[in-house]
Amino acid sequence: MKKTFKTIAMALAAIVSLAGMVSCNEDPNEEAKKLIEEQNTAIEALTKMYLDKVIYPTYSDLATATTTLYEQIDAFNTKLKNGTVVTDNEVSAICTTYKEARKYWEQSEAFLYGAASDFNIDPHIDTWPLAIETLREILVNDAQIARLDDSDASKAIEYARTTLSEDGQLGFHGLEFIFFRDGKPRSSTYFNGNGTEKYEDYFTGYDVKAHTEVIYAKAVAGDLRDKCYQLEVAWEGTKAPAAHIARVEACKESFGDDYGVTTKTGLSYGEDLLAASTQKSSLASSSWKKVMEIIFVDGCSNICGEVADQKMGQAYRASTSAVTTYHEGEDGEQEADDPNYIESPYSYNSFEDFFDNIMSIQNSLYGNIEASEGGYESHSVMAYLTKYNSDMAAELQGKLTAALSALKTCLNSGTPFVKNPGAEYVGAAIDAVGELDSALNEASNWVLKN
Repeated sequence: MKKTFKTIAMALAAIVSLAGMVSCNEDPNEEAKKLIEEQNTAIEALTKMYLDKVIYPTYSDLATATTTLYEQIDAFNTKLKNGTVVTDNEVSAICTTYKEARKYWEQSEAFLYGAASDFNIDPHIDTWPLAIETLREILVNDAQIARLDDSDASKAIEYARTTLSEDGQLGFHGLEFIFFRDGKPRSSTYFNGNGTEKYEDYFTGYDVKAHTEVIYAKAVAGDLRDKCYQLEVAWEGTKAPAAHIARVEACKESFGDDYGVTTKTGLSYGEDLLAASTQKSSLASSSWKKVMEIIFVDGCSNICGEVADQKMGQAYRASTSAVTTYHEGEDGEQEADDPNYIESPYSYNSFEDFFDNIMSIQNSLYGNIEASEGGYESHSVMAYLTKYNSDMAAELQGKLTAALSALKTCLNSGTPFVKNPGAEYVGAAIDAVGELDSALNEASNWVLKN
């Protein structure tokens, strides 16, 4: 009995061993398949969170803020035309709303890969530095100002859009020039007295009046609002407010493809991203991991590089080097760095702009907006990376924290970027942002291969 039992036990052990060998031979393929399915499900969930909690609310807030900005400038202009006294508080309110809109815009720059670039919205509303001489020619042209002052606001906005150049005259920075000086709101006294602009040497000898500047600002603010509506509608589709959709459709009737709101597949940009890997999407031939690459590289790394190399880098290099330094221009050719290549020099908002750009990266990785360090959502890029490669996630978090900290040091320096672009802390921030850029690309490469 004992011998028989031992024989049976040995036979069973052999069968189990053989089954285990077969199982081991089959497991790699089965496990790989399960892992892919698991990762795809996770990426789909984090993409939805990314859209619902980051992209949609950011563009919605931007549309709301630019609507308020336009309405404030419109009311300000009406008061001046009627001879009603405006106050410092009213100028300050415009400047506060401007900065609010600016924040939402800068926090959207980690997803410029969508409608903002496809429809040329980014350069249209955010080209800098402002070409002061070009602005001067606009402001002294009575015929142009009369068109910008059309009693039909839509016609005035349309004229601005079709006539003014994109050398900063359209979008944020022309408005910044009108309402800010030396980092502060301009005095209401200037506007009430219909003062004559005497900005450095560009306006000396030219009779540019305050009321003329506000007329120009109103039309430009309307154009800015419309382009922000376009961004909102392009991403949210029918989820966007009906009034905003109607305004964009009206603009599309006049400007055609410049006011497009869908991808080449006819889906909104949000729908297109959510349909990744299906035939409905422009990403039909790609896997879900392509979405991760888009977020990491086309979005986050792209703005990271711009902050380090251009927004901060150009003025820093030009200010600290004894020889001429260069950067790669849009056409791929080498162009000399410019010490005056400074974003937001009139509002002194440069460091805020840069900080918000990097915060847009955190928002994208965390799946929420302005959370405390490590406060990412359970369905987010950072959660995904933490689950599948915790060491790499920790490294990326460290570089993100360091970049934001370095920019905080710039903000807390008490000196605006325009006053000292070659400061040591600027160089430190450039290095920190550059290291974050490398970490983003390393993470993207790992995700694609694993």
